[in-house]
Amino acid sequence: MSGAQNRTWRTVISSGIFSTLGLSERLRPVFHRQPLMLIALASILGVLIDAGLGATIQGQSFWLLLVGMTAALAAIAWYRSHPTATICFVVLLFVPVGGMWERRNHDRYKSASILALSINESSPAILDGFVDTPAVLRRHPLADQPSRRDQSPWQTQLTLTVTASRVGQSQQSVSGRVLVVVDGRCDHFKPSDAVRVYGSLRQFDGPTNPGERDLRNVYRRKRLHARMNVDAVDQIESIAQTDNELSHWKTIWLSASRIVAIIGTKSRDLLLRHTGPSTGPLAVALVIGQRDFVDSDTRDLLLVTGTAHLLSVSGLHLAIIVVLASLLATIFNMPPSIRIAWIIGVCLMYTAITGGRPPVMRAAVLVATFMIAIWIRRPSQPINTLSLAALVLIFLNPEYVFGIGVQLSFLAVATLVLCGRRGENNSTPVEQTLRQEERLRTLVETSRSKPIFYLRYAVFGLSQLAWFSGCVTAISIPLVWYQFHVVSLVSVFTNVVLSPFLFVALSAGVGTIVFGFIAPLGFIFGYVCDVALQCMRWIIEFAASIPAGHFWLPAPPSWWVAIFYLVIVASLFFRTNRRASTFRYVWIVLWILIALLMATSKPDLPQDGIEATFVDVGHGTSVVIRFAENDTWLYDCGRLGNDLGSSRDIDDTLWSLGVTHLNGVVLSHADSDHFNALPGLLRRFSIEKIVTPPGMLDEPEPALVAVRAAIEHWDVPIKESSLGDSIPTLGSPMKVLHPPAIRLRGSDNANSLVILIDCGGTSMILPGDLEPPGTAVLLAQPRPPAGGVLMAPHHGSLAMDAASVLQWSRPSETAVSGGQRAGRPEVHQMLSQFGSGVHVTSQVGAVRVTINRAGIIEVRTWSQSAW
Repeated sequence: MSGAQNRTWRTVISSGIFSTLGLSERLRPVFHRQPLMLIALASILGVLIDAGLGATIQGQSFWLLLVGMTAALAAIAWYRSHPTATICFVVLLFVPVGGMWERRNHDRYKSASILALSINESSPAILDGFVDTPAVLRRHPLADQPSRRDQSPWQTQLTLTVTASRVGQSQQSVSGRVLVVVDGRCDHFKPSDAVRVYGSLRQFDGPTNPGERDLRNVYRRKRLHARMNVDAVDQIESIAQTDNELSHWKTIWLSASRIVAIIGTKSRDLLLRHTGPSTGPLAVALVIGQRDFVDSDTRDLLLVTGTAHLLSVSGLHLAIIVVLASLLATIFNMPPSIRIAWIIGVCLMYTAITGGRPPVMRAAVLVATFMIAIWIRRPSQPINTLSLAALVLIFLNPEYVFGIGVQLSFLAVATLVLCGRRGENNSTPVEQTLRQEERLRTLVETSRSKPIFYLRYAVFGLSQLAWFSGCVTAISIPLVWYQFHVVSLVSVFTNVVLSPFLFVALSAGVGTIVFGFIAPLGFIFGYVCDVALQCMRWIIEFAASIPAGHFWLPAPPSWWVAIFYLVIVASLFFRTNRRASTFRYVWIVLWILIALLMATSKPDLPQDGIEATFVDVGHGTSVVIRFAENDTWLYDCGRLGNDLGSSRDIDDTLWSLGVTHLNGVVLSHADSDHFNALPGLLRRFSIEKIVTPPGMLDEPEPALVAVRAAIEHWDVPIKESSLGDSIPTLGSPMKVLHPPAIRLRGSDNANSLVILIDCGGTSMILPGDLEPPGTAVLLAQPRPPAGGVLMAPHHGSLAMDAASVLQWSRPSETAVSGGQRAGRPEVHQMLSQFGSGVHVTSQVGAVRVTINRAGIIEVRTWSQSAW
């Protein structure tokens, strides 16, 4: 090739491609200052592309081909002495590298043979393997059920690396990891213990209701393949371990994990012993990251006040630990090299004890890199160091890219770094003038009296903390809103106020662990930790009660969240000045307003029609009924074993419809599996009224205590309805067919509130748990037109008077809101004996029934056609 041709080739690359993209002047200095940032972004892009393409990529060969092609282009550009092109191709090389690593991780996960043994339905299984992580102990979700009074209130979770499965009298080799959930306390099992487990094996459940989060992705990030439920501790037994089951490195890793598990267990017990019953669970979560003891009400308080990071040990916690470690190093006058090794060692130990969660690992990498930079006397670029942490996490598990905790952790740190940087000026005289003004300001401040100086210094420090907290809140709002359905404005100030208490609580908690074996010292540190946590809880409760401090909202579309961050990142390439900052402020406000409109827009309804969604809540009932765009009602809201008043499944369904306000909630009767989610709903949605049968809320049912307190707290009016009443709506009114005004002699079920909705001559009947003698009263009412919709009474129980109810109502479609028992073949046979279609929520997920103004019924199930 001639010299002219060579120059032409370089000109084409430079002018025709990279100059057009504006990369020639920008990319080279960025690459030299922060090369790891570009490499990390390229790797993340590759992971996202592979995850998005999914099944269209067969194996790693596609990515391997792209790696070879990009590497060849980089080599050619370097050989032709074109530095900009070389940099671009080197950065682009990591896109297929990231994609190939994600594909490898995906293929390894799918290759586990345990996936072939686990099915959607639970099946008996006997598995051999070894425990590979510390056991997780938590309170059993059904601990307060009367039927469990004589059983252990604890539930234990173990992760098991499976080596064999017993089939009959023979064993077959199996690979994979299983989450073992045991009813009872068996946290004495530690990593490396070989065990045999007898239980029920099944796949992880996917979402069964609209708007639900797919937890299978969470378990895949944890490299778990299936779930095994074990009824009692004695169904897990220790077995001898053969020498060839574990590799040398695996044995070393498990031995280290065993030591960490022992330390973690002892730490947890010391914290619980030396703190109070209300603060102990929070202390365990705050200090060592074990958050399974924290109740759902506390989790909600932390979420709405923007302080949920207290439950997840993160970089903030590690920073406090580093401060404590540095203080000890100063007290003992450690040499610089020993001090650096000591701080890094403390970080690694704390990261291990707290479970090695990605946010902590990110912080540990930052600290270690910073300390090594000090040791070798080299400057440390914060963004570059943060990018190194991202690359380390991607190497460990590329699925971390999709974790909400990882995303928020990196987002917060990047925001703090960027907001802490002073705007750059290209003018040297301007920079000199600014430095002179800063020296003059410092001189003036130091000349003031000591009280004034310290007061102004404190005010300045608090204002800076508020500024940083506001920046992090503003940038994280879209992600938190999308994931958790909450927008917290009060978090800006809550985090600032909590900062000193957090430092004291964490420091005292660490002291409790270290000196807890010495009674007086353990008591002192535990008392300080307890008092600090009580103050923090009071502040959090106060912040949660501030009007308009937070809002529960439906989530905006994911693509709109992605656009928000793409625009913010693009704005960083603007010249740093007031105009760029103003653009970001305006964009944040504009994005929130548009997101609010998108999130609260409601799906279309058939004109003059109705829509009813039977939510899959397990053994329980909840039906969302829409009569018009702004007229949404709920018939019942509860499930078996929901003693904590959670409304998660119902919340997700309502938010998927863009609902923030309910025109009313109808409670059929005083069985807890029909009303116990009401406290959670009242916290998240405005409810106009509550309709009950006569005297229901006066029943002595213990679960009604929390419901009555919640209704009183939120000041929601109550209306009692009985036979002959009509509940007005914007569409077809709901007619009450049962119970009579005077209570029947019988159970709560016999006095269930039964409603009928007529639309275009087609009826929908919701009978609660109706049973005799109430059934006879219902059958005495005029028969509805044939061919309507019926919700099976009492969750499709075989004990109900099925034949008479079905003959009276003659439905063409029957929905069953029930658990696994409702899915038995005999239930389907009973309900379909007169030709009705049968749809069981535990089998098909949520069931959506639409009746248009012509009376035509359309049934759609979540498992067959998700919406």
